[in-house]
Amino acid sequence: MRESSYEREPGYALRYRDRRWVTGSGAGTDARERRVLRALLERAARGGGAWLDAPSGAGRLSGELPGRVVQVDRDPAMVLAAGDAAARACASVHALPFMDGAFGGVLCMRLLQHIETSAERVQILGELRRVSRGPVVVSFFDAVSLQHLRRKLRSIRGKRASGRVAIQRADFAREADAAGLQVLTMSALRRFFGEQTLALCLPRGDGGRA
Repeated sequence: MRESSYEREPGYALRYRDRRWVTGSGAGTDARERRVLRALLERAARGGGAWLDAPSGAGRLSGELPGRVVQVDRDPAMVLAAGDAAARACASVHALPFMDGAFGGVLCMRLLQHIETSAERVQILGELRRVSRGPVVVSFFDAVSLQHLRRKLRSIRGKRASGRVAIQRADFAREADAAGLQVLTMSALRRFFGEQTLALCLPRGDGGRA
């Protein structure tokens, strides 16, 4: 997974928390993400227990989750920037330090677009499925979108690639299935225009394919 510009600059975690999502296009994206996430949570079956926000970043969306929340991020600076509103841990989503079925639900936002291979995405989705007894809400970038086409054209013209990965909805569904997740519905922030898409999934009873 490629390092973002925020991770190369001193004080990046606090700037990410205090500026990235409160001004300009970031504020608009934040509002749309919250709206879509709330709608999916309304459709999700409400099981008991805490929710996991992984990776949580600075905890921007943790407050949208029902009940008690545990935040996990691989970056210690982001974990510290999240404050004390939730239980926190510094760990990788690739290997979560929790027992099977430890959470009533899991949120995984803005991670998969940084994962370049299908095998790695399946492995991450499998970890999310392992620790959840209930809904798994995960975001990915939809390749069938104007935003993705524009990024491809910029790359063809020789401009620096963003490093973000977009896949088609059918590919995400296949990867989720391979990880033991059933996709109930997908909701885009701006279908066919923007890439960001959220999927509401449930763990399959068989735990995925061997």
